[in-house]
Amino acid sequence: MYPALLMPGSSRSTPMPDFVPPMLARAGGTPFDDPAWLFELKWDGYRVQAHVADGKVRLWTRNRKDAGHYFPELARSAGWLSADEAIVDGEVIALDGEGRPSFELLQVRASGDPGGPRAPIVYQAFDFLWLDGRSLLDRPLEERKVQLQGAIAEGGMARYTSHVVGEGKAFFEAVREQGLEGLVAKRRSGPYEPGRRSGSWLKIKARREQEFVVLGWEPGQGSHADLGALLLGVHDADGGLRFAGEVGSGLDGRIRSRLLRDLAPLAVKTPPVVSPPRTPTARWVEPRIVVRVEFAAWTRDDLIRQSTFKGLEIDSDPAAVVRERVAGAQPGSGARGPDGRGRSGVRGRSGEPKVADRGTGSGASGLEAVAAASALEASEEELGALDRLGKSGRWTVGGREVHLTNLDKALFPEAGLTKRDLVRYYVTVAPVLLPYLHDRGLTLDRWPDGPGGPHFWNKEIPTYAPDWVARWRHESDDPSQSHTYVVADHVATLAFLANQAAIDLHPWTSTTRRPDRPSWALIDIDPGSLTTWEEVVAMARLYRTALGHLGLRAYPKVTGKRGVHVYLPIAPRYSFRETSDWVERLSRAVGSQVPDLISWEWTVAERGGRARLDFTQNAPNKTLAAPYAVRPTAMASVSAPIAWEELDDPALRPDRWTIVTLPERLAERGDLFAGALAFDQELPKL
Repeated sequence: MYPALLMPGSSRSTPMPDFVPPMLARAGGTPFDDPAWLFELKWDGYRVQAHVADGKVRLWTRNRKDAGHYFPELARSAGWLSADEAIVDGEVIALDGEGRPSFELLQVRASGDPGGPRAPIVYQAFDFLWLDGRSLLDRPLEERKVQLQGAIAEGGMARYTSHVVGEGKAFFEAVREQGLEGLVAKRRSGPYEPGRRSGSWLKIKARREQEFVVLGWEPGQGSHADLGALLLGVHDADGGLRFAGEVGSGLDGRIRSRLLRDLAPLAVKTPPVVSPPRTPTARWVEPRIVVRVEFAAWTRDDLIRQSTFKGLEIDSDPAAVVRERVAGAQPGSGARGPDGRGRSGVRGRSGEPKVADRGTGSGASGLEAVAAASALEASEEELGALDRLGKSGRWTVGGREVHLTNLDKALFPEAGLTKRDLVRYYVTVAPVLLPYLHDRGLTLDRWPDGPGGPHFWNKEIPTYAPDWVARWRHESDDPSQSHTYVVADHVATLAFLANQAAIDLHPWTSTTRRPDRPSWALIDIDPGSLTTWEEVVAMARLYRTALGHLGLRAYPKVTGKRGVHVYLPIAPRYSFRETSDWVERLSRAVGSQVPDLISWEWTVAERGGRARLDFTQNAPNKTLAAPYAVRPTAMASVSAPIAWEELDDPALRPDRWTIVTLPERLAERGDLFAGALAFDQELPKL
């Protein structure tokens, strides 16, 4: 199945090992650039090794505990991996409401607490150790990752971990700006070294955090009288345990109760450290529990300061917990890439280097932005250059040059907004918008004179588009439906489209890799001429109730005009017909509750002014406005994601946010749509 990179002479009769001690990373200090190295996001989760055989999955923690006990849904099916027999190394993470890894939410999932928040979990696979009777341990890392990317099935709970090559400094800055944990630098040619903390893997942290052993706790005051702070320790070079400080911040009621329950049977009278702190109220315990703590710095007395509790480790060996120190100097340059240029061989149409291995759905909103920071975001300097540009000129953004024209043309005269404002908006929201456009054909609604003038739909990429603009050819049985679409995967592409007055952006619900299998099911509450906003909200609430009853994650947004859209992320295993039929059945059930408000007629003229719950958008070549897309309205409104509870806000309106106000809302609420990028849900029977 994968002949190109398999070890010569390997035999399928070789038995697969029961467990491979995981390779570990050293602390790596400051970020660096080196073409011999690749850089991955450092996931804020639990290390898990997956063994696939006979259609079944066994999950092991790094110390060979049964991880299936903590994450049974990941162990239910081997359908996420195209292999008969395999060992995959990766990390289980939980996604918060902004699509970012959250260790706090992950520990709630791992604890099995039924009262805790049910954050979606993802298995981020980053290495391939065994494939169909053959060990891959001695193969170069880059070859192992090529094998892994080809074997990971698109969608579902498992995702391939993408990387950048050579450019660690820029990647690290993007990680830090996103508020993420850090990155891992890995030597591209390196083998997998089981059980070894190798210099071929370096963890470079944007935030200081590490594991600590719990030595005991101190009572607090008020509501924290039961447990105010944990007393922490690390082992020194001789194996002795010493006090390293305490942590009280971040301990909520649920975790305090769990800690007290787990610590109670470990109580001892004698401090487990040689030089304990002088704390007469301290309650000491056997040093058997390990926690993860974030902190500002180490003091001269080797104590941590400004610490915050992050969570419990599920399988760490307390005896292995030491203070993490940077080992050795940074790697030097010298090794060249496979193409002889010191960079990845993945290239754009114009030959410039591109980020390697950016797969659809390989991360949640924010993670993709980190993986290609320079491609997804305009810098402050670039935005300043846009402001200084005359009516027309060449502007460089994300390393690409875009020819901009008529920048002072009033596209939205009632709002006092120009084409320059449209360009600025789209490149400003690019980090949150592009993940919803990446790897999808894009239909454009172009308004050369703004919403007050004529418009036309564009499915075919313009012949004058720069050669660096990504594109996808879709062949249909109907020649009139065969088009070469724009694929927006770069901030400069958004600038190019805005310059073409492409106000409205409509991505396909399926990706270019699986164009026949949608990864979003769409609900379109399309109001009629007599439908009030209050009636639209009432219908959206009915969907909220129905979807909640079905246990489905769904993400609403106001359309920017009069209606509401709801996106359901689904595993890309259903046909368009199956998806449309499912949404139709759900919509007819919802519509039966408000029959006087609904019409099922196709044409607007026959609906009598009533709303339509339009399920027909779930079809090839049928699209809805993307989240954060501008709508052709007088005030330049935006199709803005909302939280379900905002349906109960009397101030909510479908056109409440515009290109002027949406950036501030993003700063306040984050990307409320991020969970729509986790394509792991199945459509239940109705």
